[in-house]
Formats: sequence, C-alpha cells, structure tokens
Amino acid sequence: MTITRSRRAGALAALATAALLAAGCGSSTGGPTSAGSSAASEASAGSVSITDAQGRMVQVPANPKTVVATDWSVIRTLTDLGVEVDAVPKASSALPADLASYEKATQVGTLFEPDYEAIAAMNPDLVIVGSRSGTPEVVKELEKFAPAVIDMSVRSKKPADTFTLTSERVTQLGSIFGKEQRAKDLMDSVASDVATVKKSASGSGKTAMVVQVSDGTVSAYGPGSRFGTVYQDFGYKPTGAPLDDKGGHGEEISQEFFVQHNPGVLFVLDRAKVVGQKQAPALDVLNNGLVGTTDAAKSKKIVEIDGFSWYVATSAPSSWQQMVKDVQGSL
Repeated sequence: MTITRSRRAGALAALATAALLAAGCGSSTGGPTSAGSSAASEASAGSVSITDAQGRMVQVPANPKTVVATDWSVIRTLTDLGVEVDAVPKASSALPADLASYEKATQVGTLFEPDYEAIAAMNPDLVIVGSRSGTPEVVKELEKFAPAVIDMSVRSKKPADTFTLTSERVTQLGSIFGKEQRAKDLMDSVASDVATVKKSASGSGKTAMVVQVSDGTVSAYGPGSRFGTVYQDFGYKPTGAPLDDKGGHGEEISQEFFVQHNPGVLFVLDRAKVVGQKQAPALDVLNNGLVGTTDAAKSKKIVEIDGFSWYVATSAPSSWQQMVKDVQGSL
C-alpha cells in the first residue's frame, strides 16, 4: 500500500513520540564542519565524534546497541570488523558468502528508499546511510526519530582520492565500535596487496578497458569514472578512447569500438547479474567476432569482475580484496 507524504509524516511523528516516552529523549549534536575533516575522535565519555560525508559533525554513541545500516559497503565493512547490524536493505540478488547471514535479517527498505516506518519502529541508537541512500533528504527524515544518523558514503572527486577516503570511512566505523586497530590492519593489508598488483599491472605495459553489459547493451568507462581505480590504483594504462566520465552508467559503445581501441585487458561487469535480472550473460553478449579480434581476447585477458564488490559494496575491505583478486586474474 502506498503511503502519502502527509500520512508518512504523521506515522513518523507518532512513532517518534512513543519512542521518546518509552526510552527517554535522545538527539544528535554538533553542527556542520568542512567536508574531509579528520575521521573520528573521542568527543566525550561514551560517545565518538564523526564528521560524515555531508560534512556534519555527529556525536555517535560508542558501541551502540541497535544499529540500522542502509548501505552494503557499510554492512560489509562492519562484518569485516566483526560487528553485526540489526537491520539491512533488501538485497537485489543473492548475497555473497560473507554476508549470507543477512538473507533472513530484518529488512528496512531498499538501497534507494529506506523504509522510515520500519526503521523508527526499531528505536535505533544509530542509523548509518551511504552511497545511494546517502542524501540530505534521507538524513533529514531519519533525524526525526533516530538519535544519531551518519552518512558514510565514499564520494571522491577524483579516483586518486578513493582509496584514501575509503580507509578514512573504515577507520571511522572502527572507532565507533572500538575496532580501530582492526580497521587499520585491514586497510594496511589491502594497501599492500594493491601496491603489489599495481606493480605487476603497470609493468605489463598493457592497456585496459572496463565495460558494463546490461540488457544486451555495452557501456565503457573511462579513467575518471567510478571504475577509475583500474587505472589509478591498479596501474593499467587506459586505451585513450574518448569517453565521458561524468555519467554513472558509462558511455554506450558499438562493437566496432573494441576494434578501434583494442584493449590488452578487458574487465566486464554483468549488471543484470548484480541486480538480479535474468538476461543473457555478459560474456555471451561479448562473444562475437569483433571482440574476439582484440588483444584481450587473443591473450585470454577478458575478466568478469565481481559485481557486488565493484558495483554495490565498493568501499569495504573485503570488496577491495576481491578487486585485487579480479585484477590478479588479468595478469
């Protein structure tokens, strides 16, 4: 049943009032600061000060009891740190093995649309949003009933900043749950693995191209896109193809494009598989004469990348570890 905005507001107000009467009044504190401030520091006894992706300074309870997360990067990061959350968004497809326990967890909406009523009913101590749910509008709604709301999105202005900002977010999440050292150790290990792979990839002298296949359409991504880490962090050279890096879904290309720009390595994302749609497999779509003439095909360097890690939960330590494995598979 569709809930109108006015009816939704009424429901939220009632739930918030009930929660306050039952558990006592709680509220987030702190005003906005400049984005990119230091990750986290102890602000007062029993709380941690977090500057989130929207530049908001939020006092977060240390080791909060009831935690809701609406972003899989956050959930996977907390899983890596040994922390369980109490509610998650509905998954579009089967979850990977490390997150399979959440298949039967309480669901609170989708990655794009949190279920505010369901979240309010849980009386959470902390709500963590990110990526697709990390918007000022979502945060504003959640603040009506949650004592602490933080946006842990990784929004780097350029690919060169992505890994550093990811490490900052992982450290911030670790600080909330007393897992700072675990967070540091994880990201140090990932950084070492990335550097090792980068040395091999850059030393190969090969060019690489990243494409997404969806509903029979092929789109390519350039060095400044969401997949720019292939070039920035892992060291492959771009093909020099003229691609618009502004869009989030790449630039649609023809089969002739592969011949014109001839990648030495081809990374393929099967979007339908990621979002749970039944379509022709991406590698089958690309299995034609033109793609077969590329250096990537001749040297068997066409690699299907893990969609969950590269497309859904892109900012978790385990996701970066999977990215390392995928790139290693191209060497």
